[in-house]
Amino acid sequence: MIGGGVIGCAIAERLSLDGHQITLFERDQLASHASGAAAGELSPQSTASRAEEPALQSLALFPELIARLEKDTGINIEYRVQQGLQPALSEEEASALRATGEHWLDAQECRKAEPSLSYEVMGAVLLEHAHLTPPRFVRALAMAAALRGASINEGTPVTGFDIKGGEVRRVITGSGSHEADWAVIAAGPWSKEVASTAGVEVDVRPQRGQLAALDPGVVALRRSIFWSTGYLVPKADGSIIAGGTEEDSGFDDRPTVAGIAILLNLACRLVPGLGAASLTRTWAGLRPVTSNGRPIVDTVGAKNLIVATGHHRKGILLAPLAAMQVASIVGPS
Repeated sequence: MIGGGVIGCAIAERLSLDGHQITLFERDQLASHASGAAAGELSPQSTASRAEEPALQSLALFPELIARLEKDTGINIEYRVQQGLQPALSEEEASALRATGEHWLDAQECRKAEPSLSYEVMGAVLLEHAHLTPPRFVRALAMAAALRGASINEGTPVTGFDIKGGEVRRVITGSGSHEADWAVIAAGPWSKEVASTAGVEVDVRPQRGQLAALDPGVVALRRSIFWSTGYLVPKADGSIIAGGTEEDSGFDDRPTVAGIAILLNLACRLVPGLGAASLTRTWAGLRPVTSNGRPIVDTVGAKNLIVATGHHRKGILLAPLAAMQVASIVGPS
């Protein structure tokens, strides 16, 4: 297993549950990139309808998975089911949202539900979704796998593969080579680079998403607020996370003044009281995105080499489904 983000750790946990012996290699630390940067909202809604069905399937897997992880590891993943609002700021947006068939709230109902919303909001659809704390989730996945005998190796980049007869025989790291019945590359946008050492081309690239943490002061949000490319997510500690931009910045994961300004301007437009909030932190992560917008979970090149990447904004949400898909390919131990 190559990659210690949410996809890699979810696959490791699932395969270890199925009785496979897992060795996971992470170049840096677990959840040190996009998985750790994510706000943790689990919303299956998407502007691309093809993304919604898999997202709903994966969302349905969470209650059992969370219960198992918290029982096995003792880690509180801070998972909760809650409601969200996707507001309309124009007649065009309102018409599009009404057409979705979701529960529509008019302007008065919106402000009754969330008194801090702007008077610019013309209405909103009420969404059912869930939320968790991503670093806790990733650590729990890795710990559960380790408790079943998995070897978790941080600070260990994979440098290549020994391939013979169309099969991966060994995975090569700086500290040595390791025999493998199966090899799974789940290295986010770096999956392209890792797969190239096996002579495989993977259609994935990085896309930067910037986020900001706010101390809202007297402003209170009971629900997450979504828009076409971003969100405001109230956290258990009282903070609000504003995210996230979509920028083709290569592998530059630094937050920028312009990117954070976009988030804060829209946050203040939707919730004017946030203009008085304190900005406590800014950061960014690099999401893996494919040219057609669909994740890749399949064998590539060698018959026992699997790539699982390209989950874009939905990596946390789609992790249980990706793990199930890989388990189906690998089969029983």
